[in-house]
Amino acid sequence: MTKDSLLDSYCLKKFTVGMAIEFPVLIGGGILGVIFSWPRFPFYPLENILGVVLLVIGYVIHLGYAHKELAKYGVHAHRHSLQAKTLVTSGPYSKVRHPGYSGLVLIYFGFALGFGIVWMLVPAVIFTILTYLTAIKEEQLLKEGFREGYEEYGRRVPWRFIPRII
Repeated sequence: MTKDSLLDSYCLKKFTVGMAIEFPVLIGGGILGVIFSWPRFPFYPLENILGVVLLVIGYVIHLGYAHKELAKYGVHAHRHSLQAKTLVTSGPYSKVRHPGYSGLVLIYFGFALGFGIVWMLVPAVIFTILTYLTAIKEEQLLKEGFREGYEEYGRRVPWRFIPRII
């Protein structure tokens, strides 16, 4: 048995460790930025409005569509991919392979823009990259667990996050 790298450990524990890091950084950083008047985007209040819109859309996609679709099949969204007994390919999963992660990415940028703090784009980009790496790691595990079923699903739904883009 090989020892997982720090990145692998983060990706495999994204639901617990990741969320315990990501949201406090995004929310805490935004609050500190407002308190200490850190550099802001020059488009006030447009960036704030766009940020709130991205937050709402992200939460609707993440919780309203992705989680609900998984729940229909008795799959818990925040469990490890190795525990999955069913490969869900309907609803938003028929368009992209990781709609929940798509919602998270929107949430990351929603926080950055919502607070209007320029430097908040840094953690948003870092967390987006980590989410993308998590999706890749998760797909490796799903391929091991579902074999040909996941390979066929990947051919039928080639997009990870945004249809026809990525």
